[in-house]
Amino acid sequence: MTKPTGLEHNWQKQVQELQNELTQLKTNNQVIWGLLVQIGNRLQRSSTSIKTAVSSLLDFDIFWDETTEYEFLQAIDNSTNEMADLIVLMTLAFRSQAKTLEIEVEPNSLQEILVSLPKSINKNGREKELEVQYPAEGKPALVDYQYLSLALGLLIEVIFSEDKDATKLSIITRKSHDYWHLQIEHLAPSIVIIIRHFFEQANDIVTIANQILPEDALKLITACRILFLQNIQLCEKESASNPTVICLQIPTAVESPRNE
Repeated sequence: MTKPTGLEHNWQKQVQELQNELTQLKTNNQVIWGLLVQIGNRLQRSSTSIKTAVSSLLDFDIFWDETTEYEFLQAIDNSTNEMADLIVLMTLAFRSQAKTLEIEVEPNSLQEILVSLPKSINKNGREKELEVQYPAEGKPALVDYQYLSLALGLLIEVIFSEDKDATKLSIITRKSHDYWHLQIEHLAPSIVIIIRHFFEQANDIVTIANQILPEDALKLITACRILFLQNIQLCEKESASNPTVICLQIPTAVESPRNE
């Protein structure tokens, strides 16, 4: 049997690599569709809760006291908020996987984005403390304003959801010549490992999906994808040396931030 030449060997290697990538892509798609199905089931349960509460309030044969009416209205409000959040998440996940997110990186004030984070995290009555520190001045970040806000919000929501004991997180931002370094501190080491794993091995979705809640897995996959599309990476030195810290390296621009 004739031994393959160097050219044939390289060709076979490339074919094998493409086959491996295709297999991984199929596996990832199956996992993501499975996550979306589970989120869809939650949407159905929330819809049923709303329908049940509304039907009870509209039942003319029963007179509810004020306390019970308030409980029904609270259930409707909570379920509506949950449905709205899940619909946004599913839309982002669909678009990020289909590569149809219209991300436009341009000079933006990172400080403005960080100021809005605590409010967005504590929407719908949530009570989580987020301490944000940043320099008053510095180069604008070269990012998409809306999508960076969304990605950071999703990332922090995952951290709080997966670490039930966490009531406070700190975000400390410092500047270097070409980057902003954004550190999220006081994390559980197990959460840090999961987040770092996905940043470093983005193709391995199965591992993440099997370790955390379906909603959190979809949030993390989507957040990391959005950050990747803005050339935001882990800070190698800071991320490797501290097991309770995630450090993001955000590119800066020379231009002045836009005027909102």
